[in-house]
Amino acid sequence: MPKAKRKPKKKAAPSSSDGGESINAGVANLSLSPLNDVSPLLLSSAAPKDKTLSFTIPYIGPISLVQQHQSVVHGRGLVVTRDVSAGECLFVIPAVAAAPIDEVYDRFLDEDEEDYDDIDDDIETSNNDASVVKKDGPHLESIAEDMLIEQIQSLVDILDDKESACAKEDISRARSLLNAFVSQMSSDEVPSTATNEDLMKTLLLSNANTDMNKTVLDRETMLNIIRRNAFGPDFHNYDTVATCWNTTPDGKCYNRLLGVYPLSAMINHSCSPNAVRVFGRIPNSSSCHPSGSEICDKIQGKEVMLVHANKAIAKGTEITWSYIPPSNPLNERREALSKYGFTCNCLRCVQEEKTLTASPLTTLGDHLPGNEASMRDMIQTIEQNLACNEIRVSYAQLYLEYFNTALAQSDIDKINDILKLATRLHFSFVACNNACTEHLSILHMCYDLAGVLHTHSLQHKSEGAMTQVRFWTEQLKKTVMTRYGNLGENLENVRALMKHSKLVLRRKDGWYSVNDKFI
Repeated sequence: MPKAKRKPKKKAAPSSSDGGESINAGVANLSLSPLNDVSPLLLSSAAPKDKTLSFTIPYIGPISLVQQHQSVVHGRGLVVTRDVSAGECLFVIPAVAAAPIDEVYDRFLDEDEEDYDDIDDDIETSNNDASVVKKDGPHLESIAEDMLIEQIQSLVDILDDKESACAKEDISRARSLLNAFVSQMSSDEVPSTATNEDLMKTLLLSNANTDMNKTVLDRETMLNIIRRNAFGPDFHNYDTVATCWNTTPDGKCYNRLLGVYPLSAMINHSCSPNAVRVFGRIPNSSSCHPSGSEICDKIQGKEVMLVHANKAIAKGTEITWSYIPPSNPLNERREALSKYGFTCNCLRCVQEEKTLTASPLTTLGDHLPGNEASMRDMIQTIEQNLACNEIRVSYAQLYLEYFNTALAQSDIDKINDILKLATRLHFSFVACNNACTEHLSILHMCYDLAGVLHTHSLQHKSEGAMTQVRFWTEQLKKTVMTRYGNLGENLENVRALMKHSKLVLRRKDGWYSVNDKFI
């Protein structure tokens, strides 16, 4: 991930005459046919009966890596090599290294203070002055990080042991994995002379010919690479997982915590992204298509990352996603991004800052009001004075909290008003952060409210409500198929994903009641 960013320039489709390599130069193992159905990686019910996936892993769609190119915001980045439609799969890749959830779970519950004497932040003093481990989110995160470091160190040891009895293929694989891991380091820290194509091959574990500089891989450097580039839990944070394991221990509630995906680490940030990621899992006992790479044999049952376009992307445009939850105010987003070492000046941030500056209301404040009336007044202020997509999305949590509070009363007039307000918020998400989890949650709510209005209209013999049901059904279906792909046009899989996302996002303990752990 980048350390700094400059204000993005207007994007233009690059060519070989733009200075630097053509956007096609960084293509490696490009698949010529679109991936139309990733449901076996998401739904256990969709696992192929013949235990063979119909596509290769990794799957690389119409993407290319470029370095120091006018198309990317900073340093290195991924661009699309042709026009891409919303919902199209950009790539599916396995983790180079991932903290094994069962081992993390066992270590988290079983460790005593002797194992972590050197981690001061995790130690607290009890009444009898004995050191004990505080089993909270930061402690859990440190365990996951340590397990990744142990995996990377084992690769270093294989290559450092000149008398190693390891097979040649194991040595070659260790070199490929280390090359990919080190390649995540900022181009400012480790200037690369590799071509786009060679770097792309390295990130995809297809380049064991060149040794990266392993001498830099002390523990501190490994930890820095992991903290800047690895992907942790998306839906629940470490504190939530730790609380779950401490109160109702059940490792089955989670199937991943922390993974390294070097290719994905090349994607730069935007608060108004054009791509979304989802973590899936290769079914146990599944094999790849016969033309798949040898890596398939080593990743059965392991986690994979699926990346889809969440809007139409023009050829040569950079692929971006959000490093942070998108529905926070500008100040909160910039504070959250400060740990990456840059101030975001994406188009959404620039527009939001401009709108707030031009308004007599220079700031709305970042804290939600405490009651329904105050929330309604604050939303009214936004709608009357700052009605733009960027502001609505930035205060989506305010809108959602108001909706949930107001809907405690089953008032038809209030439901109508909320649905009108939610419609504006929906289209704001389509413009700024299409198909994110907050957007899906709003759509499920709108679909349910349309159903309530339809039932009320039948009872009172009024018309028009069925049109709303059809509209919201189509909007929800369209958004699900954007986030997860078109699922082979299999309506049963679409319905399963709609039901799954509703349980996870709209039911308090929904995550713990679903079989498939993704969102």
